[in-house]
Amino acid sequence: MMKMNETCRQCLLDKNLGKVPAGTDAAAAAQYAEKVCRIVMESGEESAPEIVEMIDRVHDAFFGAEDFSDLKYHFNALMLSLEQRLHEKVGEATDAFAGAIRYAMVGNFIDFGAMDSVDEGKLLTFLDSAEEIEIDAEVLEAFRKQILDAKSIVYFTDNCGEIVCDKVLLSVIRTMNPTAQVTAIVRGAPVFNDATMADALQIGLQEVADEVLDNGSAIPGNVAEKLSGAAKAAVEQADVLIAKGQGNYESLSGCGLNIFYIFMCKCRLFVERFDVPLYSGILTSER
Repeated sequence: MMKMNETCRQCLLDKNLGKVPAGTDAAAAAQYAEKVCRIVMESGEESAPEIVEMIDRVHDAFFGAEDFSDLKYHFNALMLSLEQRLHEKVGEATDAFAGAIRYAMVGNFIDFGAMDSVDEGKLLTFLDSAEEIEIDAEVLEAFRKQILDAKSIVYFTDNCGEIVCDKVLLSVIRTMNPTAQVTAIVRGAPVFNDATMADALQIGLQEVADEVLDNGSAIPGNVAEKLSGAAKAAVEQADVLIAKGQGNYESLSGCGLNIFYIFMCKCRLFVERFDVPLYSGILTSER
C-alpha cells in the first residue's frame, strides 16, 4: 500500500480541520483539531484511506455523521440516465474493451473524498471527450489477456455514479468471457460518496456481477487484511482483480495480488507519481 507522506498529511489536515460546523463551541473545535492532528501526525504504516476512516470516527463522535445519501442518489440517477448512451458509444468503438475502460476512468471524477465538489458540467465534458484518453498499450493488452483467461474476476468499486461506468465495463467483460465468475465489492458502511450495497442495487450492478459483496468496513478503499470474510475469500480465489479509484490504489498497491488499477488523477500526489496532467486517466497494474 502507499504509506502516508507529508503531502498526504498536509492534505488530510487541510480537508479535515475545516470540517468544523458553524457555531461549534471553541473548546470542542479545539479538541477535535487536536485529535485530528494527532491521528495524522502519528500515522506510520497505514495508507491514507485507513487514516481517513480514523478521522471520520472522530468527526462523527463530535459532530455526527455527514449525510451524502441525497447526493449519491442524484449522481446514481444522473449516470443511469446516460447508461444507454455509454453502451452505444462503447459498441461503436473500434475496441469496446478500451472504450469501456476510458468511461470507467472518467467516472472516477465523481469523488467527494478527493474533491470538495463535483462539477457536473465538467463531468459531462470529460464523458464527451473520453475517446481521446490515451491508454498504455502494453498494460491494456496484458489486461485483455488476463480477462480472457480468467475463471474468476473481482472488481473493487469506488464511488456512486461512477459504478454505472463500472457496470458498462463489466458488461463488456461478461461478453469477452461469459463463463468467468464475477464478484463486485462495495464499501461495508457509508463513507463520503463511496458506493455501498444500496448504491449497487440502485444502479443494478447485480445485473452484470454474479455476486455483489461489501468489504466489511468504512475505509474509503480496500485493505486486503481488513476485508470481510466473504470478500476476502473471493479475492483469494480470483485470477484477476480490478480496482477503481485513487483510494483503492493507495490501499492495495504493493499487496502482491494480480490487480489492474483504473482511476483518474485528481490530486497533486497522483499527478506527480504518474507524471501526467491533472484529471488524466490511468490504467496500470500491480505486476
